Amino acid sequence: MKTTGTRILLLILIILAMSGFLYLMNYLFDHTEIIPEIFSGAAREQVLGRVDPSSGATHAAQDRTFARIATFIFSTIIAVQFITFAIAIVVVNSIRRESVSIKLRLKQLENADIFFDVPLYIGLFGTISGFLIMVFSTQSSLVIAYSSTLIGIMLSLMLRLGLLYPLRRKLICSGGDEK
Repeated sequence: MKTTGTRILLLILIILAMSGFLYLMNYLFDHTEIIPEIFSGAAREQVLGRVDPSSGATHAAQDRTFARIATFIFSTIIAVQFITFAIAIVVVNSIRRESVSIKLRLKQLENADIFFDVPLYIGLFGTISGFLIMVFSTQSSLVIAYSSTLIGIMLSLMLRLGLLYPLRRKLICSGGDEK
């Protein structure tokens, strides 16, 4: 029962952290100029014929709308990558704390191998998402594609080199060859 309560609390914290990050990115989009510039590039003030400049039919307004959508997609992908990173840490720590045989823990680590690749897969999903929105905004699609893949690679490497390798080495050195 204690682990169920802990898991529910962890899920609530994850949802709150993701919501907070999305809110922060939306706030930064509205109150700074750097976030909209990253995702829309140079704003174009051209209008489509005779249109009121405050209308949504200007290129600048369209660029800003597409930049907001791209910022949301980027923020969501990054938040999900960090959530999967945290879940992988929790899984490895639970295997580390178990008091079962070394051979069984090595098998559990082998079974949990998928958790170390999930940030990379989400980064590849971000790349595909970025290229799908290339129709609307070339710059924002490239930002999403390259950054989500790069962050996914870095998180996956940190998990494998910082968590998996040291624990496997410790288990193997402490008697992983026992039958």
